[in-house]
Amino acid sequence: MSKPNQLLWSVVLLALTVLLCQCSSKQSTAKPRLLEGNEFAEFASAYSSWNDRRSSKPQDLSDEQLEALADLFSQHREYDSSLLNYLKLLQDQPENYHLMYKIGVIFLLKGQLEAAQKMLAQVLLHQPENLEAHEALGLAHLLSKQNLKAINEFRLVLSYDAQRPKAHYFLGISYLAAGEPHKAISEFETMARQDPEHLANLTALGQAYNQVQKFHQAITWLEKGKQLSPKDAKLNRQLAIALAGLKRYQEALQAFLVAGDEAQAYNNIGVYYFMDGQYEQAAKCFQLAVELSPTFYDKAKANLERALKKLNENKPESG
Repeated sequence: MSKPNQLLWSVVLLALTVLLCQCSSKQSTAKPRLLEGNEFAEFASAYSSWNDRRSSKPQDLSDEQLEALADLFSQHREYDSSLLNYLKLLQDQPENYHLMYKIGVIFLLKGQLEAAQKMLAQVLLHQPENLEAHEALGLAHLLSKQNLKAINEFRLVLSYDAQRPKAHYFLGISYLAAGEPHKAISEFETMARQDPEHLANLTALGQAYNQVQKFHQAITWLEKGKQLSPKDAKLNRQLAIALAGLKRYQEALQAFLVAGDEAQAYNNIGVYYFMDGQYEQAAKCFQLAVELSPTFYDKAKANLERALKKLNENKPESG
């Protein structure tokens, strides 16, 4: 999986943890709830002793208890066991759309995007007002790189309820994926007003401003995020890009050092020196990167060769 997709998946997993616990609006079945009193111990005991019989329904558990147990599997990221039991319950409750929603989210968590889309679309056919299902379907489209469909889904959610911060955030992510950073900025800034301490949103806002080369604005938002999490790698990488965009190379280097390993940081800042025509300084940075990681950093070696070539080309010929 490519780095951008890995980053997107990490964000989506956090979002789905919330989505899986939410209940669809106007739901006829029991809403999901935290286990209380002795219930947690009862289900935890059943969970721990069920290793060899997960494919069959325990005789002493009701449908509601089995669903709670399946929820517990999902919380432990044992999605196969969770899915198996949700599907068994669905056989007896074919019109339980809240259960279908949970199944769609589990498919999404498992990376089975087409199955997730089909299940969530079935939910929405019968519950078009289910905003959580719309959000989950939007995420499935986004991960499938169906950016326009994702945009439409999140815009639909916001047409029902403009006060949903995560919908603004994911609409912004969808706009970024579609190459529309100006529209992304509008959504991220709305999210920032509704949830000013959402670190991923502040980072994405900085990234969007970097893409339109408004580096001062990027730094403003990224510094807000840095107050929340000074060592966050993703945020510091975007901060380094903004600082480098303003040719504040030493500050950018320090941010790159927080964002990744030392060799990578020197290679990254060397690229900016190179693009700025400072080939000697670029060569020094690439050389440091090679020395710090001689076995694994072929990229720095290639960059060093380019910088040295440029230096030789720019040397005045001796008379």
